[in-house]
Amino acid sequence: MEVGIVGGGIVGATAAYYLARNGVKVHLFDDDTGQATKAAAGIICPWFSLRRNQAWYQLVRRGAEFYHQLTHDLIEDGYPADEIYQVDGALLIRKTERRIQQDVDQYREKITDSPSIGEIKSLTSEEISPYFPLVNSEFPATWVSGGGRVHGERLIAILRQAIEHYGGTLHNQRVRLKSTDGQIQVDTGDTLFQFDQLLLSVGAWLPELLEPLGYQVDIHPQKGQLLVYQSGAWCNQHWPVVMPFGQGDIIPFNNGELIIGATHENEAGFDLEPDYEPLQDLLDEANQWIEGHPFTLDAASKIRIGTRGQTSDYSVLLGQVPQLANVWAVSGLGSSGLTSGPYIGYQWSQRVLHHQWEINETDYPIEKYIQPQ
Repeated sequence: MEVGIVGGGIVGATAAYYLARNGVKVHLFDDDTGQATKAAAGIICPWFSLRRNQAWYQLVRRGAEFYHQLTHDLIEDGYPADEIYQVDGALLIRKTERRIQQDVDQYREKITDSPSIGEIKSLTSEEISPYFPLVNSEFPATWVSGGGRVHGERLIAILRQAIEHYGGTLHNQRVRLKSTDGQIQVDTGDTLFQFDQLLLSVGAWLPELLEPLGYQVDIHPQKGQLLVYQSGAWCNQHWPVVMPFGQGDIIPFNNGELIIGATHENEAGFDLEPDYEPLQDLLDEANQWIEGHPFTLDAASKIRIGTRGQTSDYSVLLGQVPQLANVWAVSGLGSSGLTSGPYIGYQWSQRVLHHQWEINETDYPIEKYIQPQ
């Protein structure tokens, strides 16, 4: 069997890793331009969202559980998974005690299916500081012991090393699709590839791939910007991630990085240049929660910028492309892609290997978002 994957972000790279690990000849194509995963730092704590889309929730719930398998497998293969995924808890800052009680109710409802939640505690504003001394809040919080964080850039780097170790081939280039005698081929400009199975996991670039084949694709780009700060004093502190209401999540890593993010800019297209106005808005919100450590744009060591893919109703599209045998697509994960992406990539690899997966395709109606013209 020979499998092609166009898009080397978190879905495509995970799928390629597990296929190569199981002896499949796999080709992964990605030109690295604007990839959302490499720019991202994500919080893995989906259980207390009030979003009502149950199809979305099942992906992020299972994605949070799957990180334990992914890190186990990477460690077994000799890779430092602790550099990419760390569990030191999460602080969910809440405006009201009523919202705290909602967290307690959700915990009781979800802990059986989601043991990765761990334990929770309701904290007064005065009780937050011992968990994260830089944080100052006049509001209460819910502490979730199983809350974690993932470093997107490091995850992709390690997955690519593992893919090549197992004999997979990485192609650092942009490609297009061609239809020849009813067969879909991947055209690099120099070579035409034809695969037994083909996954399109290019996020916001899905229309660019499929529209030349006569498809209308409901996916638009969303720009995400993050700010990175660094201090030796922040190393090995094992602070939890902080999720305030509004934007401006605070994501500390044990190597001394502290990341604030991310923006959600729907009108920026594929622009990858810093836009300082939304970044300043992001900082203004984050600085409300930092005791004596006001962050500034000048102090940031890096600005990371990526492009997410979103459907018009913010749902996920997932399944076989209409009228194309053995061609599959995933997109619309948005800012939750770091949580659900590895699980989706793994499940697709299992479908290729064993002709079945846990995902109910009817929950993610791809024909609603990808239509032949």
